[in-house]
Amino acid sequence: MKVLITGSSGSLGRMMVNYLIARKIHVTGIDIRESPERFPEEYFRFYNCSVTEKEKLIEVFSEENPTNVIHFAAAFNKIRDRRLEYEIDIGGSTNVLKASDNTPSVKQLIFSSSAAAYGGNRDNKVWLRETEPLRPGKYTYGIDKKIIERIYSETPLRSDLHIALLRICTVVGPSYDKPRSVVSILIRFPYLPEFCKDNRIQFLHSDDMTSLFGLIMEDKDINGIFNLAPDSYAIIRELVPGKKFLKVPLLLITGLVWILWNLKILNLQPAATKNAVYPIIIDPAEITSRYSYVFNYSSKEAFDSTVTNNKIPADAGF
Repeated sequence: MKVLITGSSGSLGRMMVNYLIARKIHVTGIDIRESPERFPEEYFRFYNCSVTEKEKLIEVFSEENPTNVIHFAAAFNKIRDRRLEYEIDIGGSTNVLKASDNTPSVKQLIFSSSAAAYGGNRDNKVWLRETEPLRPGKYTYGIDKKIIERIYSETPLRSDLHIALLRICTVVGPSYDKPRSVVSILIRFPYLPEFCKDNRIQFLHSDDMTSLFGLIMEDKDINGIFNLAPDSYAIIRELVPGKKFLKVPLLLITGLVWILWNLKILNLQPAATKNAVYPIIIDPAEITSRYSYVFNYSSKEAFDSTVTNNKIPADAGF
């Protein structure tokens, strides 16, 4: 097995690189910046390359001949330019799909989709299955994941290329280091709006994520869409019992998020505030039953592990 990872310097990418190298699996990393971590050259080779650079991407695939591709690279919430965001997410993902299809050695492509694609909606079920409609509203991160899933599902490909589309909830753990994120808000913000006090939330521990990815990569027959999240959820007031909850109108919170978003103080799109009002809790039964997988951490235990080993920079802006 030889694995190529796009977005290898990002949070999820680094988790997977460490997991694979620990198992002496050769990894090719692609990103627009080098990782702050240093990986052993014996098992890791890095290319400074954007997924939008089609020709360069094809050259890397041709040079490395991976057997498995994990596509993590995404604009996420850092870019305030919709045209560029679309170019990275949709254009870049299409390039990765074509490069995988045109490289005979690649037998499996894993796309990191998101639970956000379901959207925060008033009538969301407590446990959302893969068959539920995707209604991300105006949240562009969720919109792009929905579009990419459709492209990956509808594009004709060679018969021996298997694709797994994984709708992943928020992944946390000891190495979590994203400032100005939802997790950072829960950890550092002294006050939270009362409307989210009794809301449900899901966190997948990095150990469970990498273990499930490992099982998927060994699965030569897997195809299709799968939720990746623990079979549990937590209540916000139980996660952060020391917080004070204030009665604040949702409209005011949305306005505040809009200001912080545009000032680049917060990496949370205003449209995503609906997810705090109408939680997205996804059912992992499809994937866990496939492997008889038992989670090592509940949502609460995963969050607690993150707090205990908090690596969010002290200057997170809160």
